[in-house]
Amino acid sequence: MSLVTYSDSDDSENDDNTKLRHSNNPTKHLDLKRKRSLDHKQPSDLPPLPDSFHDLYTSTARVSTRDDPSLHSGRQRQIPHVDGQWPTHIYIECTSETNLLTKILADVEAALPQDVRLHSLLKSDLGAGLPLHISLSRTLMLATHQRQSFTDALQIAIEDSGIKPFSVTPDDIRWVANYEKNRWFLVVHVKKPTGDELNKLLKLSNRVAHHYGQPPLYTPPEESSHQVTVHTEHPPAWKRSRPSGVFSRHGKNVANETSNIYKDMSAHFHVSIAWTLEEPPADLLRTFDTKVNFEEASKLKVAVETVKTKVGNGVVVVPMVEKNQAAHECVCEDALVHLKSYKYSSVDKSLISKYILKHYWNGFVELLPLWLAPNMVTLLGFFFILADIILLEIFMPDLVGPASPWLYYSFAFGVWMYSTMDNVDGKQARRTGQSSGLGELFDHGIDSLNCTLASLCETAAMGLGSSPKGVFTALIPCLPMFFSTWETYHTHTLYLGYFNGPTEGLIIACSMMIASGYYGPQIWTQPMTDLIDWPEIFGSASVVDVWIPVIFSTFLFIHLPACVLNVAKARRAKNLPLAPVFMEWLPIIVFTASSTAWLYSPYSTLMRDNRLVLFCLTMSFVFGRMTTKIILAHLTRQPFPMWTIMLFPLIAGAILGNLPRLGLAPVTPSVELWYLRAYFAFALVVYFRWAFLVINSICSYLHINCLTITPKKSPLLNQMPKGKIHANGGAKAQPTANKTEKRIRQKDD
Repeated sequence: MSLVTYSDSDDSENDDNTKLRHSNNPTKHLDLKRKRSLDHKQPSDLPPLPDSFHDLYTSTARVSTRDDPSLHSGRQRQIPHVDGQWPTHIYIECTSETNLLTKILADVEAALPQDVRLHSLLKSDLGAGLPLHISLSRTLMLATHQRQSFTDALQIAIEDSGIKPFSVTPDDIRWVANYEKNRWFLVVHVKKPTGDELNKLLKLSNRVAHHYGQPPLYTPPEESSHQVTVHTEHPPAWKRSRPSGVFSRHGKNVANETSNIYKDMSAHFHVSIAWTLEEPPADLLRTFDTKVNFEEASKLKVAVETVKTKVGNGVVVVPMVEKNQAAHECVCEDALVHLKSYKYSSVDKSLISKYILKHYWNGFVELLPLWLAPNMVTLLGFFFILADIILLEIFMPDLVGPASPWLYYSFAFGVWMYSTMDNVDGKQARRTGQSSGLGELFDHGIDSLNCTLASLCETAAMGLGSSPKGVFTALIPCLPMFFSTWETYHTHTLYLGYFNGPTEGLIIACSMMIASGYYGPQIWTQPMTDLIDWPEIFGSASVVDVWIPVIFSTFLFIHLPACVLNVAKARRAKNLPLAPVFMEWLPIIVFTASSTAWLYSPYSTLMRDNRLVLFCLTMSFVFGRMTTKIILAHLTRQPFPMWTIMLFPLIAGAILGNLPRLGLAPVTPSVELWYLRAYFAFALVVYFRWAFLVINSICSYLHINCLTITPKKSPLLNQMPKGKIHANGGAKAQPTANKTEKRIRQKDD
């Protein structure tokens, strides 16, 4: 591994993979190295290092910022070191048959004059194979505050492009000089891929670089022909004057983007395999072609599955679409790595939460034992809802009633306890030191399952039954839940407004359930003027009459615009277009349209035969899978999941319920019922299989438990439960549990 991160030039030939040792006498070491011949290196018997190893250890800490060519085989720094600027390079890493390339390299070296020294990029000093690359950018100089937003913008651009893994094939060998013509590279040119993926990736990289005030790679050469043997790259960014009016002060595009971003640059894509400081003979490769048969090399295919961005000494890996889509089913390591840097972010503007419920939650969490895992707290809250559904099916299966008052009170108690547990699970996680990304996934996953179940209790409390209004009441919570999840995916922050569903919405729902227990559900069909003497405002309308317009208009004109506004701000902050994100509404559009077409069809018997509970139980798993996949993609920084297999039976159900519209005979009620039952079984199995795989993958990767407290990893900590280990090995007494909990409570306040 190199001991000094050395920026040579801003062309595509970033020699980050040259590996040198550092000794007390660099000159002597260099002389010894010159005595080695490339064709005399003995191949190592050790297996090649995995790609992830090279990503973690691309280079070590910089020893010095001074220009010392003796540390770099005579190379001189072309980009001056500036504190606060980070050399950045976008590239495709290539793993190929190094034996063949080594043979070609040895033949080229043998044909070179004695005064031309060739330095290999194929193997390290120890004989280990080194990763090669195809450049997608120059050496870009980013400010410290631009690093994260730059890599995020590039990742989103690649993910939104839908470019799939592809392969590249070698074409021929060439010499390429840097701009100063003080360094020459022996490169393997690659053919244009079938899907033109290299040009597409270059355009994306250039576009992102352009937004940050950085020059694009591969400005078209003055010569129109590509038959020249020596190509000259372009001057470094710091040597080029920036055209006025092209970039704003913050790197945003305020003029038309340069035309080279959109031209075919296939003639420039190559892999560097060696370099030299001495100019090679111009006609060497022309005569060399007659001595070496390049056909064997041209048969190689190099798989391309990721794009990498090296910022300083760190590497960010962006997998292609197919690999990322597989990560949603059973998360791969490339996706799970983001969980280690996970930080929960939320904004709750509710005044009731801030001034009232916060104190209730802080007091309630103290009643929970410290051995109770936070995810178990979440699950216990969901059990209250499941208990309500069981009671509902036993004592009021028609969802109309009236039933005994205690049943309505039990609905209110179950929903309230679910809300309480949902709000204290995070506090319990901080009390027990169990905070992780799995907690957010588990919490929002349970919330998604609950959307169509708690609303069933509200439907029964209002006595709506399996009517069009009852169907609306049972399924409408899915809309705000989906768009809040969609908003969280793009902003990485959960926003709750001054009046939100999890707080004020559940308080209203519980109040209505209590009112139904005290007055009876018929209160909601009576004129509102019986309770509020404002006939000029309410007339003869009842709560049921205005229920759908009020609920739907609140979502359509308040909740949805707020979500879109926050997503638009997040996209603009990263210089990303807003229009593509609206394609991500496809799942909820299909879900809503198919459910509506099926249940409201005059040929369907589900509403008439009171099958709403079974339908909502099925949709609980369908919608739960759909939104939990979005949360998982948010946590692991994966592409937005556009589809779930569970939607196919829903579409088929909508068709099944509308066969007469297609000129076919309607199905019998028993066939439709058994189809729904089969759909429920299918959704149940698919959901829990997927949930088990995801949870097990996350727990294994983070070394945590899901439903139990994860023990401390350090045996010393277990032996000293009342002390805190310091760096010098001493221990300091910790405050008692009550004082610790008090500090946590104050932090929450």
